[in-house]
Amino acid sequence: MGPVERQFELPGVRLRALEWGSPGGLPVLALHGWLDNAGSFDQLAPLLPACHLIALEAAGHGLSDSRSADSGYNIWQDVGDIHDVAKALGWQRFNLLGHSRGAAISMLFAGTFPGRVERLMLLEGGLPIVGEAAEAPANLERVLLRTRELQGRGGRVFESREQAIAERVDGFSPVTTAAAEILARRSLKSVAGGWQWQADQRLKAGSELRLTPELVRAFVERVSAPTLCIMAEQSPFADLSLYTDTLSRFAKLELLRIAGRHHFHLEGAAPAIAAELNRFLR
Repeated sequence: MGPVERQFELPGVRLRALEWGSPGGLPVLALHGWLDNAGSFDQLAPLLPACHLIALEAAGHGLSDSRSADSGYNIWQDVGDIHDVAKALGWQRFNLLGHSRGAAISMLFAGTFPGRVERLMLLEGGLPIVGEAAEAPANLERVLLRTRELQGRGGRVFESREQAIAERVDGFSPVTTAAAEILARRSLKSVAGGWQWQADQRLKAGSELRLTPELVRAFVERVSAPTLCIMAEQSPFADLSLYTDTLSRFAKLELLRIAGRHHFHLEGAAPAIAAELNRFLR
């Protein structure tokens, strides 16, 4: 059976989600990456039969609401959304599964609320983009101005659906055509004049403030849940010194590499990833 549509009415924003499994299974909240959507887990979730998995669609992504005009898109706001969704589900303790941006948010939640997370599963991520303290004023200036430029704008309109899919295939993080088609189900819409990817354009402005490496390490060192981090062999950042140093600070970390690129869970590696996740959850 396919997933069931869910929605969560949170303060100021309504978030959509896809649900696999049923109450009684291992509770798993899954978080997708930047400019993706809940369909990011379409290949992986059916291979986790013991789980009651909710793939949450972050604000500004897919079919979820955008944040209000006086708000922004800083990842700690998503940490609060996880808290509120878990409360709505009645989940006191649960497992977190995140890809890329969603993995960074999952880690921050596990460091903020260590008693709430049973197990932490990170795919191609786990650390937010960092910045040095001296860079903060210039970054804030840039993001505030850019956010105002993007306020109310829509994305580029493509003449055909095929052109829109091709743009995503060769986009910021290249994916296969099949993966782009999966993401298009919830993010590509027919509009006047053609086809348009529907993510809130303000997401492209970046975070108003970036956590410093020291702050990120403080969150990592507060994570108490057993953690599985699976990186792609062709990962764009797994071998960076920031990752190798900071990941080593998890109290209970298992680190694996699996063949593929950044979106490996959508590009054929789902069975291999699922085998490791099922083992880890057991």
